[in-house]
Amino acid sequence: MGEKALGKKSKRIDTSAEQEGLTDNPFVSLGDMISGEELPDGVPAPELVKAEILYKRQHPYSVGRTRKGGWPVSKERRAAGKVVTLVGHVSGDTKALLKELQKALGAGGKIDGDAIQLQGDHVETVLQFLDEAFRN
Repeated sequence: MGEKALGKKSKRIDTSAEQEGLTDNPFVSLGDMISGEELPDGVPAPELVKAEILYKRQHPYSVGRTRKGGWPVSKERRAAGKVVTLVGHVSGDTKALLKELQKALGAGGKIDGDAIQLQGDHVETVLQFLDEAFRN
């Protein structure tokens, strides 16, 4: 009565014995190559990348600061009590910045010249976003 209907026995792997880890790691020798000490002949040592180059690749846009060194972020009241957050002095790929802000804030927005208009009062959140994005 304890047998299976078709008489097939299940195949199980014995896990009671202690298993050893992998013994052959093909990447062990690459650890020394990272430092540049044991590179093969004819292969130049990797150059260190400056932070400025990484910064430009990371952000296709930039936001200029105000004369006092702050971020050009303000809010305006519109008709029917609507509040709009403005981000000024935007250059480069303004559309990319708009998409990132919309995603971070969960709000709508549009491009208006060199400024971005975001629906709602998001001044503090935008300031934090810009501080993190353009940390020096």
